[in-house]
Amino acid sequence: MTFERFTAQARKVVVTAQEEARLLKHDHIGTEHILLGLLDAPDSIAARVLHQLGYDKETAQADIAAVVKPGTHELSGHIPFAPRAKKTLELALREAQQLHHNDIGTEHILLALVREGEGVGAKVLAERVNPISKIRAAVLAAVEGSQDVAARPWPAGTPATEDTVSTASALAGGAPVGSHHLLEAMLRTENSMAARVLRELGVDPDAVAAKIDELDPETTTDANPEEAAARKMEIRLVDDEVHLILRDPATVTIAKKVTELSDGPIQGVGPVAGMFVPLWRSTNQLLLQTQRMLEPEPEEQDGSTENKVAKAVRTVLAPRFRR
Repeated sequence: MTFERFTAQARKVVVTAQEEARLLKHDHIGTEHILLGLLDAPDSIAARVLHQLGYDKETAQADIAAVVKPGTHELSGHIPFAPRAKKTLELALREAQQLHHNDIGTEHILLALVREGEGVGAKVLAERVNPISKIRAAVLAAVEGSQDVAARPWPAGTPATEDTVSTASALAGGAPVGSHHLLEAMLRTENSMAARVLRELGVDPDAVAAKIDELDPETTTDANPEEAAARKMEIRLVDDEVHLILRDPATVTIAKKVTELSDGPIQGVGPVAGMFVPLWRSTNQLLLQTQRMLEPEPEEQDGSTENKVAKAVRTVLAPRFRR
């Protein structure tokens, strides 16, 4: 098999997979070694997605050790791919083609690993990530977020379409735009054909908004790990302290490890203060944005898309903040 279309990171994954097989004294490169190779590239899309889902290399090593025993003889020279591993790398090409990507990256290898489904790599992932389809949804969300949206413009549309897309993007708040953002944006776009049809059919925008908040997109193709984590976050004021609460399992797991290593809570003192600055800035920015939503400034009556989008977003979000 040739690797001309593989990115530098994807090639490194293949090389690392061979090294992992050699360390385990295995006479073939299996899907389990490919999984370890993916997790050994921490800056890659595949590794980031798996980490966001609470899966790291140490966990993978333990899971694989429980299923596959190490060999007994030291190996030298070339180690061949097992049939399932070879199939996975071939499927990576198909995944790239389906996404209209020229190169094969770590994200395509991870998608192929899940798609192959029968190898050790997929099986140990399925034990930890349920359903395993979460991985595909998370990869597609990460790929979408990493692409240059300006390079892939929407087809020419009416003013209502432009307003709807802009509103949906604002409602997503930096996360990938989901179908639920588009649905709500359609209902909130003034004088659009879509809003008129839906309203005449008895569809109430506030009822739709409440249902969107009630349902969890995690089991749908709109799932993405960032929004799933954000839905579990909360900011509370307790006396004169602002408490930032994160409940997603991945963050909780990391926090437990850090507090165990540090033997207590982490405080922003000394050199650690600089590490806390981005969190402080982000929290203050979020609070200021929320304040503007709840106490909107006087609007300009110019009918511009920017003005209409701001109005729609305030209409949608302000009641939710007051719950």
